[in-house]
Amino acid sequence: MIRRQQGFTLLEVLVAVAVLGVAMAAIIKASSEMTGNAVQLRDRTLASWVASNVLTELRIDRVWETEDRDGETRMAERDWYWEAEIQSTPNPALRRVDIRIFSDPDDTDAITVLTALLADPERQEMDIPPAPPDDEGL
Repeated sequence: MIRRQQGFTLLEVLVAVAVLGVAMAAIIKASSEMTGNAVQLRDRTLASWVASNVLTELRIDRVWETEDRDGETRMAERDWYWEAEIQSTPNPALRRVDIRIFSDPDDTDAITVLTALLADPERQEMDIPPAPPDDEGL
């Protein structure tokens, strides 16, 4: 009685290794893309926070002139570079400000752009709204 050996042939093993290699390459590519996306998302989030901080500083400083400004801010152990372009609007009580955030001072493409309005500090009223009526008599 002739006994056949049980197991895989060399060709079957090579095909299995090739399929495994293609699958591993796809997994590595997907992982690197996800890592790149996470880094980009983190940078855009931080840049948005920097832009919000710059806008708040402009409002606190009561900026009204239409000259452009630029600067550097440190956040999350990184330096961020920003430009604020201030323009007049058809409404004389408002100015438009476009704040662009860069990760490098030589960059031409902004990571994020925040557009907002600045109110004329001379026209802003500091009125405190009246207190709501007291409902004790009901």
